[in-house]
Amino acid sequence: MAYEPSEGLYAGASFLTTGEMKQAKQDPQLFESLYPKILANLSGANVLDAAGNATKRGMIAAIQIETDADKKRVYADMAAAISAVLGTRSTVDPKPPTKVYLTGNKWHRDVEKFKVNAYGMADYNSSDVICFYPPNKFVGISLKKKPTAAAASPTLINNAFSKFIEGPQLKTVRDKLNDHRIKFFAGVIKEACQSGGPLENIAVTKKQIGSYNPNNIADARALWDMKVVRYKDGKPQSVALINLKSETDLGRDGIIQKSGREPSTQSFRNFVNKKLQSTGGKLNPLYQGFLDIMNQPQVANTLADALLTRVLKINLLDELTTWKQAEFGFYLTEGVGSVDGKLKPSIGDANIVNVHSVMMVMAALAKQPAKMELDSKKTFARDAAKVFFTLYKGTIPILEIELRYKGSFTAFPQFFAGITPEFKQLLKDGRFR
Repeated sequence: MAYEPSEGLYAGASFLTTGEMKQAKQDPQLFESLYPKILANLSGANVLDAAGNATKRGMIAAIQIETDADKKRVYADMAAAISAVLGTRSTVDPKPPTKVYLTGNKWHRDVEKFKVNAYGMADYNSSDVICFYPPNKFVGISLKKKPTAAAASPTLINNAFSKFIEGPQLKTVRDKLNDHRIKFFAGVIKEACQSGGPLENIAVTKKQIGSYNPNNIADARALWDMKVVRYKDGKPQSVALINLKSETDLGRDGIIQKSGREPSTQSFRNFVNKKLQSTGGKLNPLYQGFLDIMNQPQVANTLADALLTRVLKINLLDELTTWKQAEFGFYLTEGVGSVDGKLKPSIGDANIVNVHSVMMVMAALAKQPAKMELDSKKTFARDAAKVFFTLYKGTIPILEIELRYKGSFTAFPQFFAGITPEFKQLLKDGRFR
């Protein structure tokens, strides 16, 4: 697994005094002197991992400094980590924790009771580190970072969209979205197989392609299910036709040889990506269909509840069965920090979101209708094969959502989501304006 340096740095910085961290914001020499302390703390007995300490060793390796580039990278993450720790001190508890637990594939036995598998997510409790405050208070920190306060916030979640439309209550949504994308890509395949297209030579030996109607789901599925044998490193692989990069991958046998023609040099992958672009102020047909389906009255609120539950973890505390044993808090924490070319730190105020606040606001908005609205500014800013939406409850924008394909076209697009600036401000104010 990949190890995020800022998580290890956060764990090590959690045991520093508030005074030295605040002073380090103005004193580059003191800031630099904190690195060996943080590394020693991370290596020490108060930072715990599961059996074998694989995550801990990975974190320690990730913050080693061997080159000037390493130093700049690690110090920038250290600035963000210090910001996040100071935010925890001001919001959660003014004292340092007595223990910090690193999470990973396996959680330490002290905190594994807080690991929650729910809503199709093995890590519904998405804490990156868990702080312990005696006698029985545990605080989960879902850690993100950005270089400056003005920089865009990183997304809270990155997963296949299919993960967010699982379960029997979303079957209707899932079926509609699935049929729509199959018809869209079937149309792309048929167009690519026409004269002049990147798959025109495949069409020579598959003349029946021209007789298929992509708007008919049975025909569309036939095109969608077509497979070809491509060659990679000289070895044959069976792949879905929609995932073929170009005819040249087919080599000189099979479909191309039978056609009696040379393989097309056009990239089918580029052809598909271009079809996914939204240009001229018009939303791409695939994503327009997604938006239309997601805004249907019988779909919108069900889908919104599923997305909000998964992204904002609003049911996390209800899923825990540990309240007689321990208190658990959960915070979305965004550290703000960077260093300049001379390694002078810039440490801003962290953004801290308490899941309790999220639950209260979402309860107040529960009866408001949900809708997905296209973010035209972001979507049409460049000719990219992606689309941006905003999820509203009533008039309040809650989530910024991006959908885009990454790799396979047979899968659902990747789903990226983060909290809108307006919702952050609402949580900060603690009231509706």
